[in-house]
Amino acid sequence: MKKILLSFLLLSLPVLLLGCQNASKLEDNISEITKTYFIAETQGAKASISVGEREEDYVIDGKHTKNVDFSLIAIKFDELLPNNQITVNFTVNDVVSEVILDLNPANHYYMTDLGYPLDEEDNIVIYYNNFALNFKNQSKTFGVDFNQALSLAKEELDGKLDDFYNNKNFEGECYLKILTEQEGEDGNLFWVFTVVGRDGNKNNVVLSVDDGRIIVSD
Repeated sequence: MKKILLSFLLLSLPVLLLGCQNASKLEDNISEITKTYFIAETQGAKASISVGEREEDYVIDGKHTKNVDFSLIAIKFDELLPNNQITVNFTVNDVVSEVILDLNPANHYYMTDLGYPLDEEDNIVIYYNNFALNFKNQSKTFGVDFNQALSLAKEELDGKLDDFYNNKNFEGECYLKILTEQEGEDGNLFWVFTVVGRDGNKNNVVLSVDDGRIIVSD
């Protein structure tokens, strides 16, 4: 009888382990996460570079797919330029290359994704006409890094995401980004964590990058 019971347990163990491995958790469905954030500002222009991972096929539909590295450059000039596209000299640790940025008409930023991750210690300068943008790693000054922000946001949403689970499987996708306070031009930065369900349902948490204080939770 003991041998039969032992054999049953051994046969059941792989099934149990497989079930645990296949269980979908919130952490398995991060479709975008910013880990490093550079900023630069000069007379007449400001810029940022967000570095992290995001979906290769970037679609906000509540379904997570394969992630790839990204470094998203965004430059905004005080005066609107007539160009829909600009070419800048992009310098990383004294190595210069030309990078093309396209205008986003929604916010008037010139943007592009390098498609690879910049290092947090990189020395980065962008030159365009008479503009020289020297970047600094602003995320080094954060009191709350991306891991802590993710943990605090999950804690804030604990018990509020029941509709996103089906048989203990998380059915949705999550985004952790840097939010810039545009109005007033104070330059304040926040972490914003967004959960998107397959039915379009959303939950958001906005946190201070300084101390993790919850600013908005809905």
